[in-house]
Amino acid sequence: MKKSISFLMFCVMTLCILVSCQEKEKEAPKPVAPPPVKKDVYQPKHQATTIDLKEVKTYNYYNAPTDNVASAVVVNYNPKTPYAEPIVVKYSYSNGDTYTYTIPQEFGLWPNEAGKLRVVSDNDCTVWLQGQTKSGKFKEFIFYGNPKFNNKKIKPNSYLNHPNGLIKYCE
Repeated sequence: MKKSISFLMFCVMTLCILVSCQEKEKEAPKPVAPPPVKKDVYQPKHQATTIDLKEVKTYNYYNAPTDNVASAVVVNYNPKTPYAEPIVVKYSYSNGDTYTYTIPQEFGLWPNEAGKLRVVSDNDCTVWLQGQTKSGKFKEFIFYGNPKFNNKKIKPNSYLNHPNGLIKYCE
């Protein structure tokens, strides 16, 4: 009988050990896969400024609107009728951003002696405009597309490099 009690205790202990080992396996946490990484997709910014003709000076220089170099500039105006519509200078950037300047239709462009309107732009996306308001006040606008030219004076010439004109940067 001693042997059977010993054998029975041995079996109970073995059973307890097996049960406790099985519980440890159940308690072990399963590795959780990390959530998928979402790549932020760049959303282009479209900014605009409307110029208040009552607040501007005679000569107006506008620094490049961003630290990036503009990839293109488009100047929209009515070449036939002054004061017919606003003048829009729109810069485009390689990342999809745009920046738009709007000069109200109270400003009209002057023609030079050859009959070409005084609008000049160059490969660096600098734009020069010259004209007057409906009330007769002379205004000149210079918009830079490349930040390296910020605060530099220019010498525009609407006669040279037909039909684009020519812009020289002063030191």
